[in-house]
Amino acid sequence: MIIELSHNNASAKIETKGAELKSLIINGREIMWCSDPAFWGKSSPVLFPAVGNVRNNKTVIGGKEVSLGKHGFARDNEFTVIRRSSNSVILSYRHLHKDGEYPYDVTLSLQYNLFGDRIEVTYSVVNTNDDTISYCIGAHPAIACKNLDDCTLTFEKREKASTPVMDLDTRLFRSKDRIERLNGTSKLALNYDMFDNDVVYFDNIKSQSVKLTEKNKTLAVISYEGFKTLGLWTPAGKRAGFICIEPWCGSDDYDDESGIFEEKRGIQILRRKSTAKYKMTISAE
Repeated sequence: MIIELSHNNASAKIETKGAELKSLIINGREIMWCSDPAFWGKSSPVLFPAVGNVRNNKTVIGGKEVSLGKHGFARDNEFTVIRRSSNSVILSYRHLHKDGEYPYDVTLSLQYNLFGDRIEVTYSVVNTNDDTISYCIGAHPAIACKNLDDCTLTFEKREKASTPVMDLDTRLFRSKDRIERLNGTSKLALNYDMFDNDVVYFDNIKSQSVKLTEKNKTLAVISYEGFKTLGLWTPAGKRAGFICIEPWCGSDDYDDESGIFEEKRGIQILRRKSTAKYKMTISAE
């Protein structure tokens, strides 16, 4: 089911399956990718309780081996509408643990608030267990563009950053194989070739906001709170008309990690009967 929101000169559409943002129009301009399956059939899936791949789709949680697919399962499940108004909606998904799978009872909610120049998305993770839980969480919005080779990503702060290389055979990051991306600067020129090895993952940056421009025209500003790292992605070799700008906590496994979920880089640990919140804003300027 599609939920439609509107406010002044802005409108948005959210699919209840996966609580996925499908459209964001501000002042007559569509910001989101159109989900063309010839390139990529999604537009903004939520990543939970995994971000990327764990080794061979298996990991150890609470001392037991479990199956956990790429990006987790929340994106593939139907969310329930909890509350809605003309410019706001809360969508919620309740996961109950099963043997051999993610072993926690947990509720994930997304609240969308639409304003005239932006949409704010708040992610809430509610631990209803009598013990701590571990998880990764990430956003995955695809911003439409005409030609990525003409695009620049400007970071909020000057950064000195490199990104790990993905091994396409193992689907793991090589911890000792990195590419320098920023050397005390804030501007990153984008191009299609930089995604030949899949995601470009900034695992050590200070910025909490980035601006995407195409030939000096602003396409979107993505800002985030609670998320610690940032992934960039477009499908290799397809020259698609979008770039995903992805605030994350957690990522694909690295080749030097133990395979124990609680020991992953970026893992989130939430105390019993507690709630954690994360926020992403997509704005037109």
